[in-house]
Amino acid sequence: MDKLLEPIEIAGLRFKNRMVHVATTMNMSDPLGHVTDKLIAAYETLAAGGSSAVIVGATCVRHDGLINERMLGLYDDTYVIGQRDVVEVIRHNDSLAGIQLFYGGMIPGIGSTFPLKAGEGWIPGTIAWGPSNAYAVGNPQPLVMPTEVYDEVVEAYAQAGRRAREAGYEFLSYHFCHGSLPHTNLSLLVNTGRTDKYADRFLLCERILERTQELCGKDFPLIPRFCVDECLEGGFDIDYFVDNYAPRLHALGVAVLDCTFGSMLNAPSRNPDITAWENIGPGFYTPNAVNLSNIAYLKQRLREKGIDMPVIGSANLCTPEHLREMVQDGRAEFAGSCRLSMDDPDYANKIAEGREDEVRKSTRTGASLLQGNIFTKGWAGSAQNAAFGRDREYRIRPTAHPKKVVIVGGGVGGMEYAITAKQIGHDVVLLERSGQLGGAMAWAGNYAKVPNMEIIAYQSDWHKVMMDKLGVAYRLNCAATADMVLALKPDIAVIATGAEWAIPAIEGLDEARAGGFAVTIEEAMASDGAFDPGPSPVIFGSAMGGELAIDYALRGLAVRLIDARPQHAAINYLGSRGPKVLAFMEKLGLAIESNVQPVALGEGEVRVTNGSGNAKAIPASSFVICPERKPADALVAQLRGSGVAVQVLGDARNPRSAGNAVHEAAYLARQIG
Repeated sequence: MDKLLEPIEIAGLRFKNRMVHVATTMNMSDPLGHVTDKLIAAYETLAAGGSSAVIVGATCVRHDGLINERMLGLYDDTYVIGQRDVVEVIRHNDSLAGIQLFYGGMIPGIGSTFPLKAGEGWIPGTIAWGPSNAYAVGNPQPLVMPTEVYDEVVEAYAQAGRRAREAGYEFLSYHFCHGSLPHTNLSLLVNTGRTDKYADRFLLCERILERTQELCGKDFPLIPRFCVDECLEGGFDIDYFVDNYAPRLHALGVAVLDCTFGSMLNAPSRNPDITAWENIGPGFYTPNAVNLSNIAYLKQRLREKGIDMPVIGSANLCTPEHLREMVQDGRAEFAGSCRLSMDDPDYANKIAEGREDEVRKSTRTGASLLQGNIFTKGWAGSAQNAAFGRDREYRIRPTAHPKKVVIVGGGVGGMEYAITAKQIGHDVVLLERSGQLGGAMAWAGNYAKVPNMEIIAYQSDWHKVMMDKLGVAYRLNCAATADMVLALKPDIAVIATGAEWAIPAIEGLDEARAGGFAVTIEEAMASDGAFDPGPSPVIFGSAMGGELAIDYALRGLAVRLIDARPQHAAINYLGSRGPKVLAFMEKLGLAIESNVQPVALGEGEVRVTNGSGNAKAIPASSFVICPERKPADALVAQLRGSGVAVQVLGDARNPRSAGNAVHEAAYLARQIG
């Protein structure tokens, strides 16, 4: 039997499988922290997806510990009734309901866009403080929390736990990690110099759990989320945690240890290749299932210590196989997912029902560009799954009035529209000019050496599977014209033709392209692999060409990266991985040559001028152009006034990211009626 699907009973709880949605801040409450319909719908979707347990995201126990403006609260008993609605939809969908309790500590102030006074968070009334003022997280000048406030926080946690149990939650989680007050108390870096009882680094966590048990009973399951390794120079590691914290934790009778690694504290990372931050919220280049070895070592040490404690392992589990790896070979009892849960809330059902090919694997792009993210005044969402966070509003409702829809363009936007319209019940046909579906995603990840690039294709691969499973009609090698579209007699024409290259004027470029010396980045990365850059390629355009330059450098080529602009600006679709591109380049010793304009191409050379007008020739085995993109929207004007409704989406509207195209398509397809 698939280990992921094995049931397990712990502390009176029956988990139907080994997949758990672990807590994250959704930022979907009302301004006072009360439950909203939006939040209820999100957790309803997560529970209906088939996970054995759903842990409601960080819920603040005191207002002054908020880190996001729409963060859940459990400050008093008036919050209980709303939480009952959340519990109800989780339990109705045959999932265990848990809730994570939180207090900010050092974190308030993170994401502020204006200067803060000492100890202030950016949300009015919030405070940044901890056991000392060392290694600030949000506000660079945190305060030191007095003993009596510590005692108040303990009681606030316990009372919030009581309220959670009254609301019907079946277990409690705790955010004892990542810079929150309990974590900074555990920290060897921050909890220094205290002379009161909380100089005992574990005491705060211990008192919170003990007081909760006094109010809720010792039989009420507790599943705290602990940082078990700060991953920082001078911070505690797994060995320290097992030797000093785990025995006291185990003595309290906790049901399961939810494990996380890394820290937000402002200290150097112990591993120069994987920063402490990457263990919390893995970036694009972070290794898949980054904490597998950490979990295996933790379990080994716990056994050596005689501590039999089930654990949840998580971080960068983006595919079903990553989840399996986490629960196999003596690692964790549970695989925890968050990003995958939002990108495909139904992933657990699909695994259980033999529909694993339908799982929308996570591309690790985090929140959609339309929604922002929880630290930039946005709510938690998915670039791949536009319905998450709009769950009831975006629920597919079959139409009683089918329409004929012709879509031009088979990229992720066009396919998302086609799938959605087909599910609603419309008659859909998609026309794609090339010989394959996927658009830019068909070539954008074709790097030989840059890590994790296979994940770029996850979204378009899912689209292609679903196009075939739903029986969406499409034609390849079909360069659509306005007459061709109109001949199909559509009610709606959808222009999803993407972007085209704004090829610069360079002397000799046409001849160089005809001879194979000069190519666009798309041609250089074509899936047939026909292009050979040679030993010394020159890439023009750092915004889009940075990753290609990294790839060539990793291949051992003597690549040069030139740019006409005075300074680098990453292309918008790179999003949060843009700064990582620069760090990667610096590590490889790959410099961007700015203010360099190619003016002519000759045999084996690129002639350029610099900002001062000086000319020189750069030897080159090939020349790769990474030009600006502009909307490929000629059909729009040709179809306007034809009597056919026209919708434009994605790069055909304005070149941006794949996430924008998916979200626009998901929205527009639902407007057909």
